[in-house]
Amino acid sequence: MCRLYFLSIQLIFVNFASYSQNQFVDKTLDYRIDHSYGTGTAGGGVSFVDFNGDGLDDLTLASSKGQPISFFRNAGNGLVKLNLLPDLKEEVKHILWVDFDNDGDKDLFLTLADNYNRIYLNDGNLNLSETQLGFSKDEYTSFGACWGDYNRDGWLDLYYGLRRIEKDGLPNISKLHQNNGKSFFDITISSGTEDGGKTPFCSSFIDYNNDKWPDIYTAHDRRRGNTLLKNNKDDTFSDVSVATGTDLKMDGMSVSYGDCNNDGFFDIYVSNTEVGNALFLNQNGQIFSENAAEKGVAFNSVAWGTNFLDGDNDGDQDLYVSGMLVGSAAINSRYYVNQYPDLFYTSGTKIVSDTVSSFNNAIGDINNDGYPDIAVINVGYPSFIFQNTGGNNNYLKVKLIGVLSNRDGIGSTITLYSNGKKQYRYTQCGVGFMGQNSDTEIFGLGLSEKVDSLTIQWPTGHRDKLINPVVNKKYVIEEGSTTNGEIILDPDVNILIIENVADQIYKVNQFSIFPNPTGFEDPIIENKFDLCVSSITVYDISGRVALNINQPDKKYIDLPSSQLTSGWYIVSIRKCNGATETLPLIITK
Repeated sequence: MCRLYFLSIQLIFVNFASYSQNQFVDKTLDYRIDHSYGTGTAGGGVSFVDFNGDGLDDLTLASSKGQPISFFRNAGNGLVKLNLLPDLKEEVKHILWVDFDNDGDKDLFLTLADNYNRIYLNDGNLNLSETQLGFSKDEYTSFGACWGDYNRDGWLDLYYGLRRIEKDGLPNISKLHQNNGKSFFDITISSGTEDGGKTPFCSSFIDYNNDKWPDIYTAHDRRRGNTLLKNNKDDTFSDVSVATGTDLKMDGMSVSYGDCNNDGFFDIYVSNTEVGNALFLNQNGQIFSENAAEKGVAFNSVAWGTNFLDGDNDGDQDLYVSGMLVGSAAINSRYYVNQYPDLFYTSGTKIVSDTVSSFNNAIGDINNDGYPDIAVINVGYPSFIFQNTGGNNNYLKVKLIGVLSNRDGIGSTITLYSNGKKQYRYTQCGVGFMGQNSDTEIFGLGLSEKVDSLTIQWPTGHRDKLINPVVNKKYVIEEGSTTNGEIILDPDVNILIIENVADQIYKVNQFSIFPNPTGFEDPIIENKFDLCVSSITVYDISGRVALNINQPDKKYIDLPSSQLTSGWYIVSIRKCNGATETLPLIITK
């Protein structure tokens, strides 16, 4: 019996060892991705986000000085290279597509080396115009950045690091910029988020204690100690790094965030040099224990990009790590399979051909088959697409659209319950080492053909719940869609409404409302391009539904003002493809 048992364990490990080699196949040539980062400190960013809103994950790859960024639109049957910013040929680091102005399209934020960071407004047709919106043009170096609604007012805020000491001797710091709906204010000092005198590489907004208020974790280079900033819910943060056991002094690069043991508390993974990466397991939202070596995911090489993903769709978060060392004999990449609670994790193996100098990766679904794929950006070598070969396991895909929460739904917690097991996701914008994963979440279900429930807890505190959603399907879920349009705010949440509609700088591309403000005259929605619209919902300032119009088929749609009292409203226009556009409306009587 003992011998048979020992042999069965060996077979299991052989199966796991071949998993990463066979599950992912290099499809770079098939997709005609002609990209290499070239030279530059620590490479550049990769984004796997759908930047044109057609429901397919696109690919954006940074390029070093002298080369433009590579934009690849996913056409469903291949990638089409776009020439969006031909004149920008600086050393680009992080690439983040984000709807910071809540107008329904993705804008673009870039961090740069030895230059100022860039922010571009999207007019809805991928025409990108540079703007500043209160940001400085000081020429320093930034690596990682992240977006999150730290004060839960419905608008995404920005946090990033500045490496200044190499340029003019000033201490390195991090910056927090508050989004007020029109521009950004630097509130670094007043919020206590400067985190000065260290060497920031990457940060992420996280919610380590499950109180719905986004906290911030930063990986610091050169053994200065990583930082966990706790959100005090009053526009300030407190440094709880020591108290939580997350202040490890290391050459920290990446910050990846996921619930790898499905206990409802999110864990943190940080890359390092040969000393070993760190896996901080969250102990009930109070403290963390560092368990990378114990769980077999220390890597013990020069690691950079990291990501949690469920590559085999079995319901557990696997782990992928990119490294910079070159050659088949070096530890230059690892894919760790998670089979919690039976085995947590495997020793890890390389993906075939994944043996070059890699700095960053991102997760998406390039062929839209419900299995996550991996995009990797390399320095001095061509970038990769590792396509998942799939399998027999089922899945559920979830895309969020905020109404009173920020439009991208960043900072939401999604809980899926199936076959007696819960899974958790926390939506982010800025992960790993200068990465951006798809904003469509994939939940692996194993062989289960039933999902009991899917719950979204939005940044507003509102909860939407789907009962028995169909498997192997993508759900686009708008905030309030399962509660008849009513959005119930937490008592400590205050949504910010823009005060002067006439002065609003953001472009409304497909719809407009006039007159606005209006008194007793009925406001009219203009459907500028005769788009198919499934419904229009008008919300009052507290999130309650004030008016519903189903299947409007006119170019000009009347909103009966007799049903609306004086006040501020948000008009949510849902198109037939599932996308929505929101517009402010003021009624004065």
